[in-house]
Amino acid sequence: MRDFLSCPRAYFLRNIYKDPQTGKKINIINPALALGNTVHDVLEGLSEFKAEDRMKESLLDKFEKAWERMAGKLGGFKDEVEEKVYKE
Repeated sequence: MRDFLSCPRAYFLRNIYKDPQTGKKINIINPALALGNTVHDVLEGLSEFKAEDRMKESLLDKFEKAWERMAGKLGGFKDEVEEKVYKE
């Protein structure tokens, strides 16, 4: 309610508005969210394999591939130093 009372437009954009093309909410990404999304993608991907096949590919390799989609400004990082801190 506080968001709505302080700025109804901001409340609408944060909580109600959805992109007409995708039907999804629009989020402004930040470094913590980028890291969380990357880890989630890697772990969620494990469910696609049989238990005995899950560890055949390195999780770090999967993390690196997933991280590429969040690197730089796409992940909300101010600079390479901040990105490196979150990635490590």
